[in-house]
Amino acid sequence: MSRHNAPQPPRDLTKQHSWPHDVNRNEAWLRKKKKRSVDLIPRSKSVTNDDLEELKGCIELGFGFEPDSPDLNQRLTDTIPALDLYCAVHRQYCNHLSRTSSFASETDSISSSTTTVLDKGDDRKTVKQKLKQWARVVAFSVRQARKPS
Repeated sequence: MSRHNAPQPPRDLTKQHSWPHDVNRNEAWLRKKKKRSVDLIPRSKSVTNDDLEELKGCIELGFGFEPDSPDLNQRLTDTIPALDLYCAVHRQYCNHLSRTSSFASETDSISSSTTTVLDKGDDRKTVKQKLKQWARVVAFSVRQARKPS
């Protein structure tokens, strides 16, 4: 008998090595998965400049937000984080206008805001940034309130 007809012993199983593209894809997936778990952590209520630009863009595109409406959807304020700050500032501005135009009494002029701009633990840089953002929202709210309906 020749050696060619003899049965070959079974080969050991070997692990199939991934292509480099698969390795990159797996690494990208792991990074995305890790980022997603970080995104699930509730973010703070602080507003960024990008949030303000997003709100400004929505209003300039014609989306109307009624700051005094109790029907303001929570999902909408979660989607547009600057909307809460805008509504609070707009309410205060409109309340101020109504008080000054109707000669309100001294006791009525004391207002209590449920929205605070600064936190006690904020450092100087954060305070400065938050005050700038607040000023931008105030200016934007005043411009919106003065527009003819």
